Amino acid sequence: IRGRKDLEEHLSVPFLGEVPLFKGTMDHGIVVRDHSTDAVSEAMRIIRSNMTFMKAKSERLQSSMITSSNPHAGKTFTSSNLAMSLALTNKRVILIDFDLRRRTLSKEFGQRHNRKGLSSYLAGTFTELNDIIFNSNMNANLDIIYAGPQPPNPAEMLMSEKLDKMMEELKTRYDYVIIDAVPSMMIADAQIINRLADLTIYVVREGLLDRRQLP
Repeated sequence: IRGRKDLEEHLSVPFLGEVPLFKGTMDHGIVVRDHSTDAVSEAMRIIRSNMTFMKAKSERLQSSMITSSNPHAGKTFTSSNLAMSLALTNKRVILIDFDLRRRTLSKEFGQRHNRKGLSSYLAGTFTELNDIIFNSNMNANLDIIYAGPQPPNPAEMLMSEKLDKMMEELKTRYDYVIIDAVPSMMIADAQIINRLADLTIYVVREGLLDRRQLP
């Protein structure tokens, strides 16, 4: 894939936007800031606006899952900056690290070894949802649920009814739930998580994905 044209010629799904490569200084992988005018921030605003037209499964678009075909496509970068972009519109947003294997988002925030996370909650180690919710310390409207310890059975854990109930509870507390998922072609987790999303955003990185791997 060498650009937008390759995607539009081979796919029929809507194209939400293009995010340029960023080489500057980031804070926990987040570039978007209040009143920021760089190219990445503008790109995220465009994606944020285009999302309002993508009411695929529900009248109110609340939960969005970000995935890709393979690792290193920019899922976590997209998830984090999109979440911040939404939070800056004075909406309550929660960002969840659903990658129980690599825990990239948790690592970006220095919380890869935080035991108060999604896996611990689903396993019953922590029974209160508030125990695993942390503010991002970057915006009062942006909270995060980290992955927690790596479980031996991530796929089975993600199939639990407790997860469905957790998502329903989060939707009563937040305007948007952003799911940082795993690559969809590598393991089954993304297809399992997809049931929780009103919208699935597929990230394709230029120069990384073979056209034959397009979903």
